Amino acid sequence: MDHGPDDASTDLIRWTFRTDPTFATEIEDHLDGLGADVLVRDRTHFQVTWEEPMHSLDDAIEAIWSINGVPFDVTQEEFHRLGLHHLQHAEDEGARDAA
Repeated sequence: MDHGPDDASTDLIRWTFRTDPTFATEIEDHLDGLGADVLVRDRTHFQVTWEEPMHSLDDAIEAIWSINGVPFDVTQEEFHRLGLHHLQHAEDEGARDAA
């Protein structure tokens, strides 16, 4: 079966969002407990990443909205590995012989 770009499994999810600083620590702890890598700036700006997420992201969003008390916008980016290549410079045969 041929797999196109839409069929690739998700290797990384990244969320970015802003929240009420009052609940920042609780939200950070919750996401950390789910195995996410969490970066928080100014107690309001979150950047959350998961490598190969295996749990329900909808449930995670609902949980942090509940902690915050009101929903907020979350930007979700999905990254798919379509190929991994190691590229090396090949010396020119003539230049290698002259050296």
